[in-house]
Amino acid sequence: MSDRTRVYITVDVECAEERMGEGRVKPPIGYDVRVWGRLVNQREPLGIERIMRELEACGLRGTFYMEALGARYFGVSKLREICTALRSRGHDVQLHMHPVQRVADFMSRGESRAPDDIAAYTEAEQVALLMEGRSLLAEAGVPESEIVSYRAGNFGASNAIWGAMKQAGIALSSNYNPCYFSKNCRMRLNEPALGLFRSPESGVWELPITNFTELRGGYRHLQISAVSVGETIKCLRRYRALGVREVTLVTHSFEFFFLDEPERRRGRPNQINLERLRGLCRYLQQHADEFEVDTVGALGQRLLRGEETARPVRGAYPRLGPLPYARRLAEQALKRVAQRVSFK
Repeated sequence: MSDRTRVYITVDVECAEERMGEGRVKPPIGYDVRVWGRLVNQREPLGIERIMRELEACGLRGTFYMEALGARYFGVSKLREICTALRSRGHDVQLHMHPVQRVADFMSRGESRAPDDIAAYTEAEQVALLMEGRSLLAEAGVPESEIVSYRAGNFGASNAIWGAMKQAGIALSSNYNPCYFSKNCRMRLNEPALGLFRSPESGVWELPITNFTELRGGYRHLQISAVSVGETIKCLRRYRALGVREVTLVTHSFEFFFLDEPERRRGRPNQINLERLRGLCRYLQQHADEFEVDTVGALGQRLLRGEETARPVRGAYPRLGPLPYARRLAEQALKRVAQRVSFK
């Protein structure tokens, strides 16, 4: 086995259900806008097509966690178009679910909102959801044998997800995220595990979202829209120095553009997030002797064949210095200003 640190660039791909805003119900946002980023005032799509191009320019491949249940509302044919495009270009498609999107127009129907965190369901219900999601991906052209990993919407899983996944025949979870402990993630360990580990209850593998300790306390995960390039690179180097074999980053299909007017399909690129993605890809390309960009699907297949084992590093999450943190604060402030300025 190579001594390079494996890096997993994961993209959560999803539509949006009805939401309240500006004193009214805002309609669902489907695949064309929320996933592809096909906007009437832009010459090129700004969503997954742009993400694929940035990865491919540096010879990299990503794992796209594709939300499946929304196909009940937004259409399986539209889901198939996305899965086909991703797989035809060598990218990895795995299972993501937001149960609320099965009936994305629930407010207009006068129905109650379904729980969106999978931890809110019984274990039997979780198994049924996992099997439904996998079946929908298969209907959209992803071979069931390739669907080896699952990520919960909102990272909203508990430890019970491991048992449910075992029953559903999905071997590799990517849900454990300390950054979301105060939000949706209910998964807990007696001792933190940095990198791939095997769940004590079921034997299902867990590929955790990479976190670091904030200067002011708490955790921050490696989400491209939430950290600076400097922080990401420093975290990569810290994890490598600690001997952690896997680093997992996350982003979303809609994080690389501002959606000014969803109903009129108007928006513009989010340049700061694009530069972060580009900077990360170039760094990984230039340091290929130390870091290997892998896909979660490939990892899952190796684990199932017994070609790889989990060797997590136990201990505290690393703390990064003040300079990358200061840059992040400045960038986030600039993004907030840019978001408020709508160019119509």
